[in-house]
Amino acid sequence: MAPQGRLRDVLWCVTVVMVSDDPTFLVAFAESSFKSHLLLVQTTRLLAFTRLPLHHLHTLHHFHKTLSRTNSIITVIDDTSVASSGSVYSFLPYSDPNDKPIRVASWTDGKGLTHTSTSYLFPPKLVRFSHRPHLIITAEAFPTQVAIMVDDPTVPGGKRLTFRGPMNNVAEFLSQRLNFSYIYKRSPNRSWGTRQTDGTWTGMLGLIMREEADLALGPFAMTHNRNKWIDYTFSVFYTEYTVFAARGRPKVDPWGFLQPLSPLVWAAVVTTLLAVITVLLLVPPCLPTHTHHKARRETNIFNCVRVLLQEDVTKTIGWWWWERVVQGVWMMMMMVLTQSYTGNLMSLLAVRHIDQPYETLRDVLDDTDVGIIIVADSVNIPYFRASITNAEVFESYN
Repeated sequence: MAPQGRLRDVLWCVTVVMVSDDPTFLVAFAESSFKSHLLLVQTTRLLAFTRLPLHHLHTLHHFHKTLSRTNSIITVIDDTSVASSGSVYSFLPYSDPNDKPIRVASWTDGKGLTHTSTSYLFPPKLVRFSHRPHLIITAEAFPTQVAIMVDDPTVPGGKRLTFRGPMNNVAEFLSQRLNFSYIYKRSPNRSWGTRQTDGTWTGMLGLIMREEADLALGPFAMTHNRNKWIDYTFSVFYTEYTVFAARGRPKVDPWGFLQPLSPLVWAAVVTTLLAVITVLLLVPPCLPTHTHHKARRETNIFNCVRVLLQEDVTKTIGWWWWERVVQGVWMMMMMVLTQSYTGNLMSLLAVRHIDQPYETLRDVLDDTDVGIIIVADSVNIPYFRASITNAEVFESYN
């Protein structure tokens, strides 16, 4: 079976059809789908069929919660009459199980499907609540949002938690637009929340996953791993994280003359030089004895080195044609190499080389002179963990 996060990605823009008359199965299906957040994506639709009476469904609290919080409808089939018929209902979000659902359509053998109260078979539930539900919103303080306690005689203790800042204004706007009242609740560890290795969540996201809160007031960083388990609203604002560090000073590298060419190129040059010298040493013994000339062989060897160092070549009388070919090819190779080396060296000398102290997040962690202070259970924690363990993706910790 695929992980729940992967199933959530698969169940995107699909219609799930569920048919059952067993109350136990209905409750089990509702609990598993709601806890795993598989059907909470608004683009995913649930179409349920059952012969259980409507008043019997009111006693199935978990099933009612699933149908009310998701984009779902249920068709109650009436097979007591001669002609088969049924009624299609939609449960309002955050409604009481004893509240009567909305009848959106009816179905008979003769007329087929007939819409009743609305033109939508799956009516939009999160546009505006017809009743005024009371929701729990979890939030935390950050530099632009301050947690304060205000006097409120209607709550236990006479003090009520509230926040002052731009995100509180968003919560106020949503409450007026969607028609709901709310109270604030803070997480036990005062953090935004991350997913632990055992699958549990901390902070505000933990309250959402444990159904102890209905909404979490951010701002939350949008990550791929979080998106597999929770639903985001539209982005309120965008921000970037940047690591600032003092720029390094220009340094004089005594081995700077080696930088124009890579180590592999230097190794290839030395290897080619040895190969040319080897050819000039091994080929003459294979020729007739009267053609041997020790001084000429030594001169050829020194000529190879002189060509590499851009010096003139000592002329040797009586060169064989193959010696001229080997020396000519070697001169051409060295001419191309030296021109490339000269151009790169001039570029390096013209531009002052300044080391960058931090090029990756791992460089920050490896710097013993840097003290790092991170908000606990924030979105930055997994990135630092991934850098420490050389992991390539954030999901490796989940």
